[in-house]
Amino acid sequence: MNGDLDRKLVGESAYERLRNDIMTGVLQPGQKLKLNALRGAYSVSVNTLRETLMRLASDGFVEVEGQKGFRVKPVSLEDFEELIELRETLETLGLRKSFQNKSNVIDWKARLISAHYRLSCMEKLMIEDEHANVSEWERADRDFHMAIVSNCGSEQLIRYHGSVLEQFMRYQLLALKKRPFRGQEVADEHRHLLNCLIEDDQEGALKALADHISKGNQTAV
Repeated sequence: MNGDLDRKLVGESAYERLRNDIMTGVLQPGQKLKLNALRGAYSVSVNTLRETLMRLASDGFVEVEGQKGFRVKPVSLEDFEELIELRETLETLGLRKSFQNKSNVIDWKARLISAHYRLSCMEKLMIEDEHANVSEWERADRDFHMAIVSNCGSEQLIRYHGSVLEQFMRYQLLALKKRPFRGQEVADEHRHLLNCLIEDDQEGALKALADHISKGNQTAV
């Protein structure tokens, strides 16, 4: 039993490390993922590594190349533009539905405030040193935007939004290698969006959210 648990923990650790390295560009878009080389770098067995890469493939971070093995999913402007459109569609729909769900609105707002507080702390750290805090900031940013749709009442919408958001955030992290973090500008956008949400300004929140997401197209691919 302990052996099964240990293997599960090792697999989960390998998944998180590989995902983070793909997100941040340590493993570059299009790079071939050779099992023998990765086995040593990530200290896992070939079987665990293969299972982990298949999981990353199902999550959209890795591509399976038939009998040739695996490679990091490439990036493209067309793919990024599609992600922006999908994210805006799903997130604004989730926001509308979350406003409409009156039964859990207090808990929803509490989640928003908590997620934003952590995000604002990470944004301050990113402004000081984005290279040291990028992974924690990405997680905080993702959690805040997932909290926005968390009261929508649709597990399917939440799941699809989460998947698209992760892919979107990969482009944002890769872009940090080419341009600086937007810093105070993005922090102000999140603060304004939170205020609209807490004050029940649905139309203001929808506009703020759409404007915020659309600025993602400033990212160079």
